[in-house]
Amino acid sequence: MRTPVIITGRNTKGMAVLIILMLMSGLVFSVLWQGSTAVVSHMNIRHIIVIDAGHGGYDPGAITSQGLYEKEINLQMAKRVGELLKPSGIEVILTRDEDIDYVPDGTRGRQTKKQADLNYRISLAKQANADAFVSLHLNATVGGLNSGAETFYHNQSAEGKRLAEIIQEELVKVPGMNRRIAKPGDFYIIKNTPMPAVIVELGYISNSKERAKLQQAWYQDQLAHSVAKGIARYFEMP
Repeated sequence: MRTPVIITGRNTKGMAVLIILMLMSGLVFSVLWQGSTAVVSHMNIRHIIVIDAGHGGYDPGAITSQGLYEKEINLQMAKRVGELLKPSGIEVILTRDEDIDYVPDGTRGRQTKKQADLNYRISLAKQANADAFVSLHLNATVGGLNSGAETFYHNQSAEGKRLAEIIQEELVKVPGMNRRIAKPGDFYIIKNTPMPAVIVELGYISNSKERAKLQQAWYQDQLAHSVAKGIARYFEMP
């Protein structure tokens, strides 16, 4: 039988140090490997967002006495938000990039036409297998005193509520913005989308001061950054 070799004295200490160093190196490599794998896995997750410019085509949305159509600003804002999100790696789908609607020819009746248009937008999001749906609008009241942005979610959607709350948190950071909170709403489009969906009312077109700002590029940029940042936060993007 071969006699075991026993290392004594200084060599024992040296070997112990070497073993410890090897173990520590292995541990550091393991941590770095797991961390890098997590980062790569996160980067490989491709989120899809549908940005809906509310109204369009035959449907102008709210109209002011000055001849300003809600649908025009909705489209401008949808494009701005989409452009801001693209560098983050989020795939952006716009329901429209021009002044159009999706009502089939021959459709009659205001409610029937509206529902047909919304159903197309919902179908588009379903076919894209979107992770979230954000519909951009402007608000209006008869008195014209109300102002500020607000975000709505369907009360049966926990994820829709989370998305709405995050976006609203960002919107209230815009200088001069009213500090509204996200609210539940029973709107057709957020009720019938299978993915988390919200309606963002970016301001009151009926309020003279807010209407003036909503037509300015600098203010649209502030709003677009807030909505885009809220969406990125929802997807936990850096």
